[in-house]
Amino acid sequence: MKTIRFLILFTGILSMIFVSSCKKDKDTNPNNDAPAYQMQKVDIPEAMAQSNDPGAKQAVYYLNMVNAFSRYNSMMTPPKSAFVSRLKGGGGPWVYTWDVNDGEKNNYTVTLKITETANAYHWEMTLDGLVSGIELHNFIFITAELDKDETKGSFTVYDFEEMGTVFMTMDWHQSDGNYYFTVEFPEEFLANIVVNSDGSGSIEGKDWMNGQYVLVYRAEWDASGHGEYWYYENGEVINHGSW
Repeated sequence: MKTIRFLILFTGILSMIFVSSCKKDKDTNPNNDAPAYQMQKVDIPEAMAQSNDPGAKQAVYYLNMVNAFSRYNSMMTPPKSAFVSRLKGGGGPWVYTWDVNDGEKNNYTVTLKITETANAYHWEMTLDGLVSGIELHNFIFITAELDKDETKGSFTVYDFEEMGTVFMTMDWHQSDGNYYFTVEFPEEFLANIVVNSDGSGSIEGKDWMNGQYVLVYRAEWDASGHGEYWYYENGEVINHGSW
């Protein structure tokens, strides 16, 4: 299943990138002023997080999926010693490179380019070398965007095992303190998540069936974390409960 493969592959590679970056952070560069990628972390209400109800656990799973990406903000921030170039006088683009060498199957160079437009920043991470035993040549692994006011962003991971295809995407935006997330594994899974400023929210989970996304799970919860859920099959409710 693509989502399971993602958790293993993506977490493992970015962990190696992060460890390598930390080792180089001992060297400082006073001109390292590149913008940092920031993605919102979701606070899960305690009543929801502590519930043993399967429907509640399903909702927590989706929210933890969002939080998994927020943990990688630091991985899109390069080590200071990896600074390569920028335009004179400040501003982008910023280009960083550093090496990862972790055993026989992982020996590659990471290049992170950060560019700037009037309203947003854009990140592009490429890998060159041997990654999980696969030889890559300047492969675009991750792209990300963030509005300068930090109210809207996106994150895309590309699949180097199925070269050139999109592995997953996350898009999010903020409005009046409420956050809206869309997570998609193309032609497999789609989730729309709303987290309101008071802690209440809702989720719709959809599976890819016969050429389209079909609703299979829905949940709503209040600010205290108590909620209700529905499971669907062929458009009909097959299970319903509350926690």
